[in-house]
Amino acid sequence: MVAARYLTNPAVSAARKRAFLLDSSDGRGPRIGLLLKELGLVATLAAPYARDPIVQNLIGSPRLDSTHWRSISWRDSNAGYANGRFAMDINAIWAPSALQAMAEIFSALSAMGFDQQQLMARAPQTLADTPLPDFIHDPAFFQRAIQNWRGAARHFVVSLTPDEIQTKVRAKLQWLPAEERAYWQGILTATGADKPSLEFLAISLDSAGKPIPVVNTDPATWLLLRDGRDTTNTELSAVTRDVRAIVRAYPVGLFVDRLGPLVANDAYAPPSVWEAFKRDTYHSPRVVWGREVNLTLLGLANQVSGATDSAGNPRTPGLTSYVSEMRDALRRVNAAVEASGLKHNELWSYEIDGGALRPIRYGASTDVQLWNVTDLAVQFVLKKLGVY
Repeated sequence: MVAARYLTNPAVSAARKRAFLLDSSDGRGPRIGLLLKELGLVATLAAPYARDPIVQNLIGSPRLDSTHWRSISWRDSNAGYANGRFAMDINAIWAPSALQAMAEIFSALSAMGFDQQQLMARAPQTLADTPLPDFIHDPAFFQRAIQNWRGAARHFVVSLTPDEIQTKVRAKLQWLPAEERAYWQGILTATGADKPSLEFLAISLDSAGKPIPVVNTDPATWLLLRDGRDTTNTELSAVTRDVRAIVRAYPVGLFVDRLGPLVANDAYAPPSVWEAFKRDTYHSPRVVWGREVNLTLLGLANQVSGATDSAGNPRTPGLTSYVSEMRDALRRVNAAVEASGLKHNELWSYEIDGGALRPIRYGASTDVQLWNVTDLAVQFVLKKLGVY
């Protein structure tokens, strides 16, 4: 995706792009060959579902042992994906985005004078050993592949009625220590968060392709990557679904006032998932991740920017309520994280003491990670939107 944005950037000359692609100063051969090798990997992973969009053809995690699956994405703790085989972020966000980027890369390469024969000569082994030629030589298949993968999110959709929410949340609260149970029951009473229905994308699918119903912040990545100018009803419906799950008050959704959006909510999953997250809290309902906070803020800003004109007004009257909802979500998340006093940490947690919630450092957290510099991008974008 980064390569696609570079190669399609009109501010960079074609000569400079060609020089970059043909450079071999690092001793590994021309970069265009390395790029094609990576595209070959994307093609290999994506081809099965591109040809036949059934759940078993999604990109699956390798076995950790006879009953567990190893994480191959950012939630790299043992409990991170609730022992799911098919991670939602990989299949519903990254794979479709990677295929779209691959199409943009080939279009850009063609515009720079790299024809199919030249590409074949640049990486003959990759093109011989992967399905990449199927994508290059068959435009109809390539477009069908993109469309099939864009529909992969449907496998992960979980819809719950108010009765189902109340039953599941009540059971999870009964499992908690008495003081925590009382605190979260008070939040439910004050917010009525368990009264409306809820729809979200499950964190993963089990080995049979069934959603593991853990609410999660991973859709924030999609909010950042998607074209915010796409305001079709289907797109807006998906955006509002994901945003509402993030800003719905915990223990129904993810949002905790004066703390931020928790990275997961396992209330709707089986007790075995609760126990797994209790043993390994790194990506559990006990923590807020700065990474996910920044993705959420930038993703929400992307929705606002895409749906408004240069003066900050909705591009059409029909977008007024949508823009208002996105702005409200942006302000709420930003205010909660600011109030925590921990926004520059890698991740943070909380404790319930004396009937009050108190933000605390997470034990294994570090104060500075390389990705913390994205805080600067967040501040810049929020300043432009008038949030700061």
